[in-house]
Amino acid sequence: MPLYYFAYGSNMLAARLQARTPSARPVGVASLPGWAVCFHKQGSDGSGKGNIVPAADACVAGVLYRLRARELWRLDLAEGAGYERRRIAVQVKSRWQRCEVYVATRTDPSLQPYDWYRRLILAGLLENGIGGPMLHQVVRTPSLPDPRPFRPARLRALHALARFGRTRPALAQRLWD
Repeated sequence: MPLYYFAYGSNMLAARLQARTPSARPVGVASLPGWAVCFHKQGSDGSGKGNIVPAADACVAGVLYRLRARELWRLDLAEGAGYERRRIAVQVKSRWQRCEVYVATRTDPSLQPYDWYRRLILAGLLENGIGGPMLHQVVRTPSLPDPRPFRPARLRALHALARFGRTRPALAQRLWD
């Protein structure tokens, strides 16, 4: 049985999400009015990860994916502690779709994302043609170099970015400019 999942962070990049849930297929760009994205979720690696928070005059742009319900446990495991899965409705073109989304339970406003994590999000935005305020916000978000260059999460991220670079070289070049 299929279900829908709204990705607003690193899972917007198809290669990243499909490494976690192989059946995931993008349905299209979606928006979540009344919410804003920030990078204050406490990651297990000590960096900031993406989160959404209620914000009356904001809107989060992301990607709606369809995946097999039996793979949801894999996504729960990948997202890890500090997130809770919620059921929400996002707007896709002119219709609304109920879906799953992850919202942080542990936050710290002093955190910043690692540079590789921020690049995953930028790649997902570029891959899906998402610009505007969401792209500008991510571009303006400060990031830090990972102090552990051989961190497994970093190496998996670089692998997903390399796959993106092979399939979309012109877009991938923008990540390094």
